[in-house]
Amino acid sequence: MLGEQLNSDESRGLLLAIDKMRELLHGEKVALPEIVVVGDQSVGKSSVLEAISGIQLPRAQNICTRCPLELRMKTAKDEEYAIIRGSVDSTMEKRIDDLTKIADEVSRLTSEIAGKGANVSSNPIYLTVYKHDILYDLTLIDLPGITRAPVHGQAVNIHEQILELIKKYIEPNTAIVLHVIPASVDFATSESMKLAKGYDPSCQRQLIAASKIDKYDKGIAEKLQGRGLGSMELQLGCVAVLNRSQDEIDQNISFDEMKQREKQFFIKHKEAFQHLPDEFKGSEQLVRRLATIQQDRIRSTFPQIIKDLKKQIVEKKAQLKKIPASMNTESECWTHFQSMVNAYRESIHDNVKGEYDQVASMEITEVPNTSADVEIISINDLDSNDQCDEFEEEEEEEEEFSTDKNDEDHIAYHIYQLQRKFQNECRKSFTNFFSNQYHKIVLREIDRTAGVSLPNFPSYQIIVGLFRKELQKLPHCCYALVEGIHEYMSQCLLQSFEKAFNNEYPRLKERLKEVIIKQLNEVKEVVFERVLEILNMERRVFTLNHYYMDTVNKLKEKDKKRHDDHLEQNAASSSASVRPKVTLTSIIQNSTDKVAYAPVSNEAQAAKDIQIALHAYSKVVEKRVTDSMAQTCYYHFITQCALKIDQLLSTSVTSSQLVHIMREPQKQTNLRNKLMRTIQAYEEALQLGLAQM
Repeated sequence: MLGEQLNSDESRGLLLAIDKMRELLHGEKVALPEIVVVGDQSVGKSSVLEAISGIQLPRAQNICTRCPLELRMKTAKDEEYAIIRGSVDSTMEKRIDDLTKIADEVSRLTSEIAGKGANVSSNPIYLTVYKHDILYDLTLIDLPGITRAPVHGQAVNIHEQILELIKKYIEPNTAIVLHVIPASVDFATSESMKLAKGYDPSCQRQLIAASKIDKYDKGIAEKLQGRGLGSMELQLGCVAVLNRSQDEIDQNISFDEMKQREKQFFIKHKEAFQHLPDEFKGSEQLVRRLATIQQDRIRSTFPQIIKDLKKQIVEKKAQLKKIPASMNTESECWTHFQSMVNAYRESIHDNVKGEYDQVASMEITEVPNTSADVEIISINDLDSNDQCDEFEEEEEEEEEFSTDKNDEDHIAYHIYQLQRKFQNECRKSFTNFFSNQYHKIVLREIDRTAGVSLPNFPSYQIIVGLFRKELQKLPHCCYALVEGIHEYMSQCLLQSFEKAFNNEYPRLKERLKEVIIKQLNEVKEVVFERVLEILNMERRVFTLNHYYMDTVNKLKEKDKKRHDDHLEQNAASSSASVRPKVTLTSIIQNSTDKVAYAPVSNEAQAAKDIQIALHAYSKVVEKRVTDSMAQTCYYHFITQCALKIDQLLSTSVTSSQLVHIMREPQKQTNLRNKLMRTIQAYEEALQLGLAQM
């Protein structure tokens, strides 16, 4: 019943599909069920494989298996023959009708793959054998034997190379490991078993073929069943095999004859094996157990294999999609280049116009204030220390602003905030013209110009000189605005550039980056020149703006009203009591700690007129400079630079230069081709699997 099941068309179809998948997916991440044969050098591994397959394999005194040999055994329906091929990429197959020549062909391919010496290779040999006496279809992968001391012609690290190769095959949890260990050796001390325990600590995937059974020790039956000294209790068990001796090889004893001798051996040594069940004895039992394990493993892992194949196809196609299309002609390069430039231009235009890709968070914790708070301030004494402007109807207060990281590329918003900050800094740079300290400064200037003009008609040069000192405070905040806008525009334009241009063209990106940076630096120098012109023009104290006279008249009217109210209060108090006589001299004497003139003097009144004029004119200049700076910066940084930077990029490189710059690197070409081959292999393997589902 079991034999029929193992030899059914379904079982053979599943094994055939897995074998083809393994060949297609060699070196890929999908783990397929397989039986791997490992063991130390000269433990009889080749003899065990010969007993299983019934074919002669290469033999050597040192290492004979120098690359993985995937041995596929099939039951022949008609004639017997074998097919051998070298590697996955090779399409050259050789048919071997004389099965006695198999060893020679394996040796020949081994030399082609691993070289003439004694080194090893990870590239496999595929050998498919069709024979009548093969009981069940079976596939085994024979790996090089573990050798420790390198011989002449071998690499110094040959031991590490072989161990790494074995690890690659035994690590997947779909792999079954057949350890060939001499019957007289402690199974647990085998290096291959120690290696396998690192990936399968409970040894659920491990199976032992006890070779050289003719040299058994006492208690061998218990040992084979996982009991006693030197044994291992394995779920898949242990099977004893009789190897051909060198004399039997020299005598050319057939494999059929060896099977008979093997059966007679266990009968003859009944004192050691009579209580051992048949399933632990002989190569035929080993083949039966391997075929059963193989079919169980294939059936249990097959659904997951299909899932893994589908997953890998999706992942590889996603990787392939990320690789940009190959650019080989001027037309292709220019078209792709212009598409990136256009994307860059649209991104900049949208951010300048305020057409952002995302909206702000709907969670509002604080109402933003994008318009200035309005505060109307009134003072009773123009000589007080109040720092506010009582006659400024719309006084803007400085406020800090913060932005979300998602808003960093919102050009219109950021430029506006930088201009508002500059406006506040510009206002703060002017002196409080109505302070007592500044009143003294004006009186001192009037005193220095005594004799130049009439006492009640102060010199125009006083106003010009005092204002130009105020003007010296403006360059700092003006240049700070230019630096701030330059820094932000550099950051914003380069961030948008990174998003629009692919990283697959590093030389092109570096070249265009330099163009953008250079253009921004040139624009900054131009704006610095415009700032100097604006400030130099302000050295002329002049305005046609009616705001100046409106402010002056309001201030004087306020002062007159305050003075009239003061007189009315004095008149009301004098009717109630006789006021003491106060002379002008006493007023001057009582005021010497503040100013050098009496408050009613012509000089004091002239000083107050100058303070009013400077205050009103400073407001005119503040608005004029603020607007001029805002317009100048916007025109040069936005209109002439950001909105035209795409034109500069388009003309910075020719189509012939693009071919050299954007030509696909060989590394990227190789990656694309490899991915395409991998996807094709996965899809072919998937079709094989689906056909068996």
